[in-house]
Amino acid sequence: MAPHSGQFYTLGIGRQSAKGTPQTTPKFKLRLTGGIVQPELQIIDLPETDSSIQRSKSAKVGQTIAGAIEGMVRSDELSFLAYAALGATGVSGAGPFTHTATASPTPPYFTLYSAYDATALVDRYIDCRVPELTVRGGSGQALGYSASFLGTTASFGETDPGSPSPSAVDPLTYPDVLVTLGGVTTDIVTGFELTSAKGGFPIQGDTGFVVSDIALGRWAVTGFLDILFETDAKWRALYTNSPSGTTTSNTIFTEALTIAAIRDASNEVSMVMTAVELRRIGLAPNPNGEPLSMRYEFAAQPQTAIANTLSIVSKNSVATL
Repeated sequence: MAPHSGQFYTLGIGRQSAKGTPQTTPKFKLRLTGGIVQPELQIIDLPETDSSIQRSKSAKVGQTIAGAIEGMVRSDELSFLAYAALGATGVSGAGPFTHTATASPTPPYFTLYSAYDATALVDRYIDCRVPELTVRGGSGQALGYSASFLGTTASFGETDPGSPSPSAVDPLTYPDVLVTLGGVTTDIVTGFELTSAKGGFPIQGDTGFVVSDIALGRWAVTGFLDILFETDAKWRALYTNSPSGTTTSNTIFTEALTIAAIRDASNEVSMVMTAVELRRIGLAPNPNGEPLSMRYEFAAQPQTAIANTLSIVSKNSVATL
C-alpha cells in the first residue's frame, strides 16, 4: 500500500441548523498549519484484588470530540470562526459584505469533516462548539489563529463531501495591520495576540457513552500588544491612571483598542473593543543594546452592550455564513 503525505488534509466545517442535525455541506474547507480535532476516549483502569501480578483490565467510559487547530487568517474563514467562537453574527452590504461577530450565550453547533488524503480516513464530528479563539501576528509574519473545539459525536468511515474548495483568499500579513490604541496610531506595535475564551464543559451523564452536550461558561477577552518603548506614558498610566500621572491610583486605566488588518476593501478583519483595561506592562533592560519593547497586557472591559466589549468585523465576498 502507498503511504499518505501529511500535507493532504482538510477540515470541513459547516453550521448546523440545530443540535443533533449534521451539516452535510461544509461552508469552508480549512487548511491547517498545526493541531488536530479528534475523538478523545476516556479509559480507566479497574484496580481490584486477585491472584495475579498483572494490572487490572481497563474499560472505556466515555468519549468527547476535542482538540485545537491552527491556521492562517483569511477574512472569509475568520468571519466564520469568529461567529463560531462569539456566537452571533450580522451581515450588511451588497459585496463586499461586512460580517460583524458579537458574543451570545447560545452559540450554534457545527459539523466537522476531518479528511486525510480525501478518502484515506474521513471522520464526521457533530454538535461541535468553539470555546476559544486566538488571533495573533507579528512583524514579518502572516497573521495566524488557533481555535479549540469540543463536540459530542463521531461517525467513522464517512465520505468527504468534496466541496467547497479551500478558500482562494490571500492570508492577511503583518504589513496589513494597523493598531489604534486610545484613539491614536502613533505607537509602533510589533506584535499582538487577542483571545476570546468561554471555557468548555462536556456534559456526560446517564445518556450513554458519548457526552450529551457542550456547555460554555463565562466569557473573557484578553491579549497583549508588543510596543516599541519610546516614552513612559503607558507605564505611568498603568500605575497612576494617567499618562502624565505621578502618584499611584486605585483606578484601572482604560482606553479603546482596535486591531485592524486591511488588505483591500474585500479582505479585511478588525477586532474592536470600546475599552480595554491595562493590566500589566512588561519592560526590562536588555544588555544586547537592541531597542526596548514593552508588552502591554490587557483585558476587554465588560460593557453594557455586549457588542461593545468585542466585535470582530470581517469584510469579504461571502454573502451568508
